[in-house]
Amino acid sequence: MYETSLELTMLMWASILYVVQIAIGAVAADIQNGVAWGIGNREVTPAAEGWGGRADRAYVNMAESLLPFACLVLIAHSLGRTGDWSALGAEVFLVSRLAYAVLYIAGVKVLRSLAYFGGIAGMILIIVQLYTG
Repeated sequence: MYETSLELTMLMWASILYVVQIAIGAVAADIQNGVAWGIGNREVTPAAEGWGGRADRAYVNMAESLLPFACLVLIAHSLGRTGDWSALGAEVFLVSRLAYAVLYIAGVKVLRSLAYFGGIAGMILIIVQLYTG
């Protein structure tokens, strides 16, 4: 059986979080626009409002963060440069991004921004591991 690193496990969970965020945004759009719109061709997509709009923006933001996180994890893993800092960074990234999604959808402003920067800090820890490990 193949043994995986904590960093790859966190990448898997971050990817799952991304898919869940897409689903939340889709449900919000269906609630706002109706199921007929949701299963139709959606020639016109009205802007989502309230928590649904925030859910859409949160998953787009996650997409923007997931790519560099995935690249860093895969680089560290492929070079054999994983260690304590990269493991901690991956955990910090995932927890921060989960907090960001919940706080953004709930409409909490300041804490949401802090959670965003937590995700950045997690990626920085992976970079530290790459250069010091």
